[in-house]
Amino acid sequence: MSTLYKKRNSPNWYAQFFDSNGDRISRSTGTSKKREAEKIATKLEANEFERRSDDSHLPKQFSAIIETAVREAASGELTLAKTEDYLRRIHQLANPSFRVVSVKEHLTDWVESQKHHVSSKSIATYYDMVRRMTAALGHAVSAKPIGELTKSHVEKAHAKIVKMKVKGTKRTIKAATANMDLRALRRSLNDAVEKDLARINVAQGVRPLPETDSKEVAPFTLDEVRTLIDHSATSEQWKGAILIAAHTGLRLSDIIRLEDSHIQGTRLVIRPEKTKRSRKSVTIPLTPPCLKWIEGKKGDLFPKFKGTKTGTLSTQFVRIMEQAKVPREIIDSDNVPKRRSFHSLRHTFASWLADADVHADVRQKLTGHQSAGVHGRYSHHDEALDRAVAQLPDI
Repeated sequence: MSTLYKKRNSPNWYAQFFDSNGDRISRSTGTSKKREAEKIATKLEANEFERRSDDSHLPKQFSAIIETAVREAASGELTLAKTEDYLRRIHQLANPSFRVVSVKEHLTDWVESQKHHVSSKSIATYYDMVRRMTAALGHAVSAKPIGELTKSHVEKAHAKIVKMKVKGTKRTIKAATANMDLRALRRSLNDAVEKDLARINVAQGVRPLPETDSKEVAPFTLDEVRTLIDHSATSEQWKGAILIAAHTGLRLSDIIRLEDSHIQGTRLVIRPEKTKRSRKSVTIPLTPPCLKWIEGKKGDLFPKFKGTKTGTLSTQFVRIMEQAKVPREIIDSDNVPKRRSFHSLRHTFASWLADADVHADVRQKLTGHQSAGVHGRYSHHDEALDRAVAQLPDI
C-alpha cells in the first residue's frame, strides 16, 4: 500500500510505494489536498501494478496472488490460513495435476503403499488405525488437507480412541492400542512431510498415554501346561500346538503354518512372521516330546487350523483353559494382576530357560528376539542351543 508524504519545498503530496524489484518509488500527486492525493496515489500504484504484470515473466495469475498477499501483509490482514491458501493456489498454478490430499485419503494411500513392505497382519493393523483415527478426528478434520492437521487435532483424537468400544463388545480400546495407532500415524505423517504434503509431523510431539489399563502377561506353571495338554477337551491338534509353543516359544501365527519341510533332522527352522522383513530365520532344537508328536506327519502339521484367523484360534484356546480350569487371570506374589493367553506359552518357554540359568543371549536367539550382533555371535554355536533346550522340563 502506498504512503503519502510532503517535501519541504512543495505544497503537494507525494505517493511512495514499491516496484517489482522491491525498490521504493516516489511520485507527485500534483495536489495539496490529502483526500485527492490518496485517490491519485491508489491509481498510481495500480498503474505500476498493471505495468509490473505486463512486464513480469510470471503469469498474471501468479502476480495477482502475490500482490494480494503483499497488500494484506502490509495492512496486517494476512493470516496463516490465508498464506497457506495462497501457497496452495500457487502450487496448483505451477502444477495443474496437483490435488489437495485429505487426512483420510493420505492415511489410506499410505497403508496401501506399505503392502509390499510389511505383513498382511500389519496392514490389517494399519487399516484399524485409519478407521479409529478418522472416527476420533471426526468427518470435518478428516476431510481437511493433510497439511492442515494440527498437534491439537491429534492429541484430542488420541485421547478419544481409548473411549471407543471394541468392535462387537462393550469393552473400550486399551491405551496400548491407542499408542500403537499413534506410532503408525507418525510413520504416515513422516511420509506426508517427505511428499511435501505437510510442513511438519504434528504427531511427533504427542505423548503416549499411560498404559495402566493393560495387564501384564504371565507364564503358565509346568502343572498347568500338562493339564492343558492332557484334558479331554483338548484335541490332538491343540495338544501339539500347546506342546510346541511351550518347548519352542513360537507364536500361534507361526505354529499354524508349520509344515514337515520346517523340520530338519531334530531341529525346527522357520522364518517367523515378525522377522520376515529382516529375513532372519530361527533354528530351535526340538525336544523328544515334540519330535514324538511330529513323527510321521506329512505336509501341514496343523491342517485343521489352516484358514482360521489367529484371533479365532486364540478364543478357542481360552475355552480350553476354561474347560481345564486353568485360570486366565492371576495375581502374582507382588499383588499385580496378570493375564494368560496362548502367547503366555512363549513367556513360559522363556521363563523355563531363565529358571535353568540359560544365558540371556541364548534365550534371545531361541525366541527370535536377538539383535544382529547377538545373532552373529551365536550363529556358529548351535551346541549352546542344544544344551539350553535339553534343560526344559518334560511335559
